[in-house]
Amino acid sequence: MTEKFIIKGYEVSFNDHDGGHGVHVHVSQGRNRDIAKFALAKDGDVVLLHNRGNVPPKVLKKIRNDLARRYVFIVAAWDRTFGEHHFDR
Repeated sequence: MTEKFIIKGYEVSFNDHDGGHGVHVHVSQGRNRDIAKFALAKDGDVVLLHNRGNVPPKVLKKIRNDLARRYVFIVAAWDRTFGEHHFDR
C-alpha cells in the first residue's frame, strides 16, 4: 500500500498493483481490508464502487467529501506511483 491517510478512523490508500485501473482508493479499518472502494472521475466527482464492510452512510459521505477535497493530491500521488493516470469514470 502507498500514500495512506486517515479519515474518521478509516485508512484510505491504493495498492502498488492498482495502476492498470482507473484512479481509485480502498478504505480499510484495522485488519479489515477493502471494506469500501471509491473511484475518482475525470470531472472531479468521487463515486462509491462498493461498501462490503457496511460502513455507515454518514461516514461514507464524510470520506467521499474528504476525497473530493483531496482529489488533486490523490491524482498526483497516483502519478508518482504509476507514472500516469486514467479514469474509468
